[in-house]
Amino acid sequence: MMENDDTVLEFYDQPNKIKLNYVNNKGKNSGTLYTPDFFVIKENTAGWVEWKNEDDLLILSKKQPWKYIRDDKGNWRCPPGEEFAKELGLEFQVCTNSIINWNLHRNFVFLDDYLRKGKDLEINISILDEIRQVIFQNPGISLKQLINHSNDCTFSADDVYVSIINSDIYVDLKESALAEPDSIKVFLHKEHEEMYINLISCEKDLPSPLKISFDIGTKILWDNYIWTLINIGDNNVSLSSEDKYNEVSRELFDKLVREGKIIGQKKEDLNDPLIDLITEASEEDYKKANYRLKHVKKYIKFGSKEFTTKDEPNLRKVRDWVGKYRKAENLFGNGYVGLLPKDKDKGNKQDRFSSEVMKLMNEHIQNEYESIVQKNVAQVYGAFKNKCEEKGYIAPSSVTFYSYIKKRPIEEQVKKRKGTRAGYQKKTFYWELNRTTPRHGDFPFNICHLDHTELDIELVCSSTGKSLGRPYLSLMIDAFSRKVIAFYLSFEPPSYRSCLMVFRDCVRRYNRLPQQLFVDNGKEFHSIYFETLLAMYEKELIWRPAAKPRYGSVLERLFGTTNTNFINNLQGNTQIMKNVREVTKSVNPKNHAIWNLYELSSALDHYFFELYETIDHPALGGTPREAFKMGLFYSGERKDFYIPYDTLFEILTLPSTRNGEVTIQRSGVKINYIYYWHDDFKILHSNKTKVKVRFDPFNIGIAYAYVNKKWVKCISEYYSVFKNITEKELKFITSEIKKTKHNHVKSFSLNAQKISKFITESENNVQFKLLKTRADETNNLIQYRNKEFDTSNSNITTSNNFNTEESMESNSEEHYLDLYEEF
Repeated sequence: MMENDDTVLEFYDQPNKIKLNYVNNKGKNSGTLYTPDFFVIKENTAGWVEWKNEDDLLILSKKQPWKYIRDDKGNWRCPPGEEFAKELGLEFQVCTNSIINWNLHRNFVFLDDYLRKGKDLEINISILDEIRQVIFQNPGISLKQLINHSNDCTFSADDVYVSIINSDIYVDLKESALAEPDSIKVFLHKEHEEMYINLISCEKDLPSPLKISFDIGTKILWDNYIWTLINIGDNNVSLSSEDKYNEVSRELFDKLVREGKIIGQKKEDLNDPLIDLITEASEEDYKKANYRLKHVKKYIKFGSKEFTTKDEPNLRKVRDWVGKYRKAENLFGNGYVGLLPKDKDKGNKQDRFSSEVMKLMNEHIQNEYESIVQKNVAQVYGAFKNKCEEKGYIAPSSVTFYSYIKKRPIEEQVKKRKGTRAGYQKKTFYWELNRTTPRHGDFPFNICHLDHTELDIELVCSSTGKSLGRPYLSLMIDAFSRKVIAFYLSFEPPSYRSCLMVFRDCVRRYNRLPQQLFVDNGKEFHSIYFETLLAMYEKELIWRPAAKPRYGSVLERLFGTTNTNFINNLQGNTQIMKNVREVTKSVNPKNHAIWNLYELSSALDHYFFELYETIDHPALGGTPREAFKMGLFYSGERKDFYIPYDTLFEILTLPSTRNGEVTIQRSGVKINYIYYWHDDFKILHSNKTKVKVRFDPFNIGIAYAYVNKKWVKCISEYYSVFKNITEKELKFITSEIKKTKHNHVKSFSLNAQKISKFITESENNVQFKLLKTRADETNNLIQYRNKEFDTSNSNITTSNNFNTEESMESNSEEHYLDLYEEF
């Protein structure tokens, strides 16, 4: 929020430690070093700012009362921090999540792509004039209506948002959300908005009799005088105003209300007790009220002569119903609710037991039953009953005791007895958590989920037909539209390589990366390469809480749907393996597998992008494709922020060494035991120059070095052997070599020659052979997919072409090179 605050000049996160002096709980003077969250420099002030969750502060204020206190105005303070800052003429402020304007925060997230470019954003003056003309001709136009006008004009949604960022047009970002375009209004400027509000406020609304409250004591406006209702009878209404008193007939009073000559206080629709009374009634209550209403209307129309004291309903009952009808009519503006039976309100609702018994029962439930020991409920009741007899109390029955246990919050109860993971299973699932958390993002690419799963199908080698096992699917899905954004299929278990290949597929298809990426706590999602790429493109990485799969329910559900509706209908699926004891050789999926990796990848591509996204989704009210397209239309396609899929992007999605750079030696640069060479190293190795490097995890025969502001392609020694060898194969080879030498030579070192020799001699190694075959299948799939992309996008060419002997320069990608240099 501070980066978008005009009053903030600079801010620094995690500044230097400061010393807090305080008096501890034992009354002794103490001190501690503390790191605040931010140091903020504003136009008029400067100081430290600490951000805390309101609930966390309540806990901390009890544990550390010297550190955090709440003043008379309800604001949180840190006295030791304020004392330290005061000595330096600065401030120390404690802020909580309660002061955040979540509408404004949500809008900043929505406009994040535009805000990052800031002043670099420009809009054609003719397009801006066109937008302003539409707003001028339609005062109070909504954002949705304005964007709909783009169908008949030359501007787009992107132009509208750029105009908002540049303050060329005005919306109140603090009050409404841009993600709800039909509820936010667009104006030329702030004064234009105030004019519109004043214009609307001057319109005279005629009051509706059914929406006006006329209770005793209510103030009403009649003939420019304010009157107070002091009595509402069946025939007359009594009013008073200062020293005046007036009484009018009920018929005249109702007429004046209908004509708008008497104006009363309007009721709030959402808090209307009329709705509560109607919704709480049962079908039997409606039946009785309908019966009573028929006779009430008959009494009002014809009087008491239609009723006798002998026949049902007798006159006394009908008069009672009429009184209730009139009373409800006065209170709620509707007499029907007065005829609803109130049998459910009868009886003694108070506890039958004393407060001491209730307190004792709650203590046994919370301390004895809700504990990690998981005592039997009968044993807990027995202990409670014994305690009651000991104190001379009358103990409730076991049925009552059990009923009170069932009334306890189930999530808290299970959590205390079985732990947090078991309690999570009982937690209520919220589709929409609160106003700080949009349900599944506000627009396409706002929130995406990435995860992996092993598919339930056996695959074979495309050349030999031999079984290769089950593949892993890495999938990225857009939470807003439920559309699949990208996927990657391979035999390799989830790794950072799988994640980077998904990013490649995402940019190849859409030239975009998600604004926020939700992942679980897998090792691959904590990879430095994975995090660096997202940081380079200023994307936010969010890890889901551990052991809470509901945070990824959107993606987990799609995994299940893919296996159930597609994979399980293919030959070679492994459904039968759930009951291994029943599996024989004749039905073993390995013996019936016919699909290879490329064929399955092509089939999944068709399933995700031609079938799944064209089927109505129950949560969307349409298809994922329609939701995605409509979301892009109203949120802007944001083409100015496209990421080109070119050689540079491919290099940036390659991993590097642990330090990110290596020293150029006489033999070249050394990466993972292997030396790589390029002719540009000739004049640099004598100076021991350090350069940034990247290597291809699917082909260790080549690597890339950043030399003289350009990426150059380097060739490995023993290139003919290492060509198309993957990083995973290299790890297997090095581990095998180390095993054979472990007991013979203590100071054993690996080099390219030993690795090359092992590869040449490993043709009969079954484990390496399977690994090699799987890697070849994956590499072939990547090459096929790249060729398909080049064919379908032949009009898109990259600016950097290179071969073994040529270097690569980034021309139009200087911005991304600058970003890279930061890492």
